[in-house]
Amino acid sequence: MGICLGMQMAVIEYSKNVLGLEDAFSTEMKKDCKNPVINLMESQKNVTEKGGTMRLGAWDCKLTENSNAYNAYKSENISERHRHRYEFNNDYLDQIELEGMKATGFNPKTGLVEVVEIPSHPWFVGVQYHPEYKSTVLKPHPLFVDFIKAALAQSKN
Repeated sequence: MGICLGMQMAVIEYSKNVLGLEDAFSTEMKKDCKNPVINLMESQKNVTEKGGTMRLGAWDCKLTENSNAYNAYKSENISERHRHRYEFNNDYLDQIELEGMKATGFNPKTGLVEVVEIPSHPWFVGVQYHPEYKSTVLKPHPLFVDFIKAALAQSKN
């Protein structure tokens, strides 16, 4: 399970090790990388006074049916909180999906990839947003619950 930067790092590593894009990276960490699979949001490219300019707050996401995320939420439409400036670079979406990592959640207005999964893995989910912001001890977030269930099931194999 990858959350925000964790999802971004999963995309970077998948791009390097499965797609063979040796210089796949995030422009946050390597501005001149040849394959910026994670890139600065377009709306941030001319921002010089950072402050509260990042993508913040609740944003809608549409999940793909029969994905791990969809099965955890038991819903196609969700809203989750964000805090980031860098995001999945959709220029690489087709190439990444051809090699097995699937985008299973998108912002319906912007097309931003919000969720990635590897269907061949027992339970691999990366999310751009922060599910921990909506999780409590008495009401844990559905992704955390589903992740624990998958880990328990896998430990019995």
